[in-house]
Amino acid sequence: MRLTLDSNILVRALTGPQGPALRVLDIVLNAHTLVLSRFILDEVERVLLYPRLQARYRITASEAARFTGNLAAAAHMVEPFILRPLVLSDPADDPVTSKHPACGVSVRQEAFA
Repeated sequence: MRLTLDSNILVRALTGPQGPALRVLDIVLNAHTLVLSRFILDEVERVLLYPRLQARYRITASEAARFTGNLAAAAHMVEPFILRPLVLSDPADDPVTSKHPACGVSVRQEAFA
């Protein structure tokens, strides 16, 4: 099965080494195909460098880059194809909820109208 994980889950996988997010990521990587885009990985890297996360977890820029690089190497990378803007509370999420033609993953846009 091809699955994508939200940036929040990926961030929690790194910051909570004993938590459920890491277990989900391990399951996906070992038994399924992880589908990611550069958009998601850039968001993960940006969030890992937020001051409040830096204060709590002390993740360096190189560690954040290494984590997203490892995810990119392990994942099937796609680029989102935005058919039309979705009506969401955060339009910046359109690249996450759009069709990924390279792997046949899509979100029913009618669900967001």
